[in-house]
Amino acid sequence: MKKIVSLLVTAAMGVGLAACSGGTAADNGKGTIWYSTKNSTEQVHVAFANGVEAEAQALGFNADTVVAEADAAKQNDQLNNLIMNMNPAAIVVNPYDSDSVADVLNRARDKGIPIAVIDNKANNVEVDLSVLFDSYASGVAAGEKAVELLTERYGEPKGVVVNLFGEVVSQVFKDRAAGFEDTIKKYPNITLKSALGAPEADVATSTLNNILADAKASGEKIDLVNTPTDTATLGVIESLKTNGLWLKSDDPNHVMVISHDGLGDILDQVEEGYVDAEVVIDVFGVGGIAVEVLNEYPMQDKAVPSSGTFTPKGKYLNKEVTFEQGDNGPTIMLDPVVVDAETAADPLIWGNAEAE
Repeated sequence: MKKIVSLLVTAAMGVGLAACSGGTAADNGKGTIWYSTKNSTEQVHVAFANGVEAEAQALGFNADTVVAEADAAKQNDQLNNLIMNMNPAAIVVNPYDSDSVADVLNRARDKGIPIAVIDNKANNVEVDLSVLFDSYASGVAAGEKAVELLTERYGEPKGVVVNLFGEVVSQVFKDRAAGFEDTIKKYPNITLKSALGAPEADVATSTLNNILADAKASGEKIDLVNTPTDTATLGVIESLKTNGLWLKSDDPNHVMVISHDGLGDILDQVEEGYVDAEVVIDVFGVGGIAVEVLNEYPMQDKAVPSSGTFTPKGKYLNKEVTFEQGDNGPTIMLDPVVVDAETAADPLIWGNAEAE
């Protein structure tokens, strides 16, 4: 079973405590690039930190992390401490609250500290760089894969598709759902059933159980289930097992599954033929690319461009990225990557990193 690299779990938690208590990082002559993360409990957030720290160290900087533990006020206090007391070479931030982080990031700008925001936007503040995932494109990619799978099954795009959308307060989930459903709705012979079923696994299990029960009662066959996150897919797996439908793709009664993110447990199921596709986000790349751009531009007293391309030196799923002008300054939108049984073992996918 795949496991996320545990390299930074201890470091992230320990450094977070050190930063809050006013500790200082060792000086290597180039200074320290700090990363502010939402939490240290979810594997994906440990992987985000891994990408930031690995690239900072590769460029010769010290790298340290402060951990907000899903508390916006704590994250802002930690950032304020970094800005006022730690003399950071640069700061990379994954905002827990896109709105409340603006004041402290403006304070960093006033002090001339290079700032990159990753994963979630920071609203009402201009930063040197934002590196974000194109969540709408992720939904479109999932929709196109669904159409492809249905066409393989029936010779044309038709069938019954369930979209377990996520909490409506999450812009990422809203964008993924919109991209998926906008794509599916182009095909009139595909029946789309939308229901709240993410991100919690138990919610996904309960929702899909109800949908499958209704389908059985009406003699309808569910062909495919799409979720916006792997946590929900774990719940889908439980529901399909309970209903005797957890079958490999070569079985005629197989319910096709498309998931998002790149968790190792789900990639295992893709390789084994139970899950049909995974829309992977470039978790290592989002932080690593942010650090590379900071080092090449604002840390050299140069403005980050708002057009043109950038070729990262690190090895990421996104081999070349494009600058654009976003709401909060220069922005890079990372493309999703769809993997199947033949490509799910790609070592650049964060969930494939194995603990040593």
